[in-house]
Amino acid sequence: MSSASHQLRLLVAACLTNVAMGILYVWSLFLLPMESALAQPRSVLSLVPTLALVSFTLAMFLYDRILRRLGFRAFAMLAFGLAAGGHLVFAVFGGLAGLLLGYGLVFGLGAGFGYGLALALVIQLPESRRSLAIGLVMAAFAVSGITLSSLLAEPIRVTPPGRSFLLIGAAILAIGVAVVALMQGGIRTAAGPSAAASPLRRDFTEARFLTIFLVFFSICFSGLLVVSHSTGMAAAQGADARLTGLTPGAFTLGYVLGSFLAGKLVEMLSGRTMLLAFNLLSATGLALFLLPASPLLLVAAMAIGIVFGGSASLMPVLIGEQFGAARIGEIYGKLMLAYGAGGLIAPALSGAIFSATGGYGWSLALALALCAAGLVLGLTLRRPGVVAVGR
Repeated sequence: MSSASHQLRLLVAACLTNVAMGILYVWSLFLLPMESALAQPRSVLSLVPTLALVSFTLAMFLYDRILRRLGFRAFAMLAFGLAAGGHLVFAVFGGLAGLLLGYGLVFGLGAGFGYGLALALVIQLPESRRSLAIGLVMAAFAVSGITLSSLLAEPIRVTPPGRSFLLIGAAILAIGVAVVALMQGGIRTAAGPSAAASPLRRDFTEARFLTIFLVFFSICFSGLLVVSHSTGMAAAQGADARLTGLTPGAFTLGYVLGSFLAGKLVEMLSGRTMLLAFNLLSATGLALFLLPASPLLLVAAMAIGIVFGGSASLMPVLIGEQFGAARIGEIYGKLMLAYGAGGLIAPALSGAIFSATGGYGWSLALALALCAAGLVLGLTLRRPGVVAVGR
């Protein structure tokens, strides 16, 4: 098989995987049907995506080690089996327990393993193509959300959730079969071009890692604040229903643009430079959310979406600059703990602040402070030409 054909298989398999796992970001489409079908308050149902996010983070933290042991094909079967099986558990058994176990735990783990699988596939591409390819693969993560939100939102609203989950589970299985088929005879089953994984605790006491970890947390805090509260933030500034309803779409559009363009921009500039630029762009978007309602709210949501989506392309390249390409998967898995922390803190804390104050001013001020800290921390990273490969 030619090198070009092999590389195309890697890219297609990675994109298909992230298309399937991007279902993680469309939970809100099922919220109202679940409220009706399960007769549970929103406060209880909010435990489901929280558990899914925790499971996703845990899977991303561990995926590199498990992939090394299983190889690509077996790991792909595990990821897709869990992702599809989580939906099928609820489709078969129903109820809140079935939703927490199926979607929250099983699907969350599968989505994390699948996201890691997509990253592991694409970082095998030649360095000259890797940055742009990572951008394509990370943009694919948002494709399912765009498709379901734009084309199937109304059918999902009126269809019993168990039936929707059955169809989604079957679709994930079908994509999984295609991904595994792409690996037959064309994709190596060894777990990539790196040495044995280091101890899990390694890096957490190293200043360079902690700097990137904290900057990534600041990006995730702002992004997940907007993911969970964009409509509420727009309404709090006096936006009408139409403008409020457009803010999630503006964020998603920004996410796709950031995912796609960041890889190429990092290739042209550097991970360190893009890290600084992203903190400035995120701060601009957050500041615009403090202004009275206007179309600038859509610009604000899009700006933060660009940063949040672009960080998925930026971080692997930045890790390669700072630690060497062989450690991208291992380090990125550990960095996902920052994503998980952002997911646990930003939505809940901002909701509590809103309940106490009636607005999002303090939440936005905290996010702006984190951007400022991220900018200062980013300046402490050495330029890529100065950093030695590895340790």
